[in-house]
Amino acid sequence: MIHKITLENFFSLADRQELGFRVPDNAPDMPCFRPSQALPDIRLPAVIGFFGSNASGKSTMLRALTATIGWIVYSFSTHVSAPIPWFEAYMRKDWLDKPSVVAIEFDGRMDAGQPAALFRYELRISPAKTLAYEGLFHAPKGRFRKLFERKEQDFSFGEAFGITDNDPRIQSIRPNASIISTLAQFNHPLSSYFKKALESVQANVVGFEKLNSNPQQLLSFYRQNHSYLDGLNRELRKLDVGLEAMRIGQGPGGLFAQFDHTGLDQPIPMFGESQGTRKFIELFVMLQSVLNQGSLAIMDELDTDLHPLLIPEIFRWFGDPIRNPHGAQLFFTAHNPALLDVMEKEQVFFTEKSAGKPSIVYGARDIQGLRREPSLMKKYLGGELGAVPHIG
Repeated sequence: MIHKITLENFFSLADRQELGFRVPDNAPDMPCFRPSQALPDIRLPAVIGFFGSNASGKSTMLRALTATIGWIVYSFSTHVSAPIPWFEAYMRKDWLDKPSVVAIEFDGRMDAGQPAALFRYELRISPAKTLAYEGLFHAPKGRFRKLFERKEQDFSFGEAFGITDNDPRIQSIRPNASIISTLAQFNHPLSSYFKKALESVQANVVGFEKLNSNPQQLLSFYRQNHSYLDGLNRELRKLDVGLEAMRIGQGPGGLFAQFDHTGLDQPIPMFGESQGTRKFIELFVMLQSVLNQGSLAIMDELDTDLHPLLIPEIFRWFGDPIRNPHGAQLFFTAHNPALLDVMEKEQVFFTEKSAGKPSIVYGARDIQGLRREPSLMKKYLGGELGAVPHIG
C-alpha cells in the first residue's frame, strides 16, 4: 500500500505537492482503513479518490503513478537513443529547464519470503528526458537504508541490494533505462522480484492498459481462467437483473461472448448488453487480479458507465479482509459527487486549477474545521470544499 506521494513539475503540477495517506490515530476504526503490512500500527485507506473539475489535474495524479511504474518496469525496452517517455514538465518557461520529480513511499518486500518493510523510491527526470537521479531505500528497522542511488550514470549500491559497485552488469544501464528494468534482464534476484511485483499493477490510464487492452485478449483471459469467469458470473447475477451467466465460444472470427438471461430462449450477444455491463466485465478482471495479488489498481474515471450503487460495492471489496487479504489498494478519479457520501474524509482528495495557474492537490482532511460529515457531497456542491467547476 502507498503511504505518501511527492510530485513536482509534472504535467499540470508545478510546485511541490506532497500527499500523505496515513490515517490519523484519532480516526475511528472502519473497514475502509487497512493496516499497513510494513507498519501494522499505521492505517491506510484501501480506496483513495480524486475529485475536481475537468482538466484540474485528477488524471495527472494517476499518471504520475503509472509513469513511474512504467519507467521502473518497462524502460529497458525503449530504443537505446530514445528520450524517456511518460514524463512532461509544466509547460511554462520557468519550469521547462527543471527536472520532473516523483517520490513514493510504499509497503514492499525484498522477496516473497521476507517480512514487509517501508520502501521509498525517488526519481528525477531531466529536461532532456534523461535520468538525473534514481534512488531506492528501505526501512526494515525504522530508518531508511540505501538499496541503490544513481546520479546520472554514477551508481552506488547498498549491501542488501546484492550487487557490487564494479559488477559488469552495471555497464548495461543506459541513461534512458531504470536500474531495476535493466538488471532484471540479467536475472538479478531483487530487480526481478520488484519487476514482477510491479507488473501486477492494473490501470486503465492511457498508455498503461493491460488485461482489457482488446476484446479478444479479455475473452481469452476469461476462457483460460475459470475462477475469474465464475467470479464474474456471481457478480453479474447480483448486479444485472435476470442475467444468469456469460459464456464464451469460438467462432470463425475468433472468441465471442454471449449472455443467458432468465425468461429468454436465446442468448444475448455482447453488443446487446448495456454499456455498464460491458464496462464491468472489463474492470472485473483488473480489480480481481489486484485483490488476488495484493497489488494496486489505478482507475481513471471509475464512475463512467457504471451505476452509482455499483461503485460502493467495489469499494467494499477492498475493505473486506476476506476478499482483500493481501492489502490491495485502489486509486481512482471520478466526477460523481454522490461517491463522496460513501467515503471518509481521509480517502478523499481534490484537485483545483485556476486559469493560467498550475494544479494544486489537497485532502479533505486538510480542510480546516471539516468534521466527519454525514454528507461531504452537500458541502462539495455548495462550494465549501473547493475544486468545484464554475460554469458560465
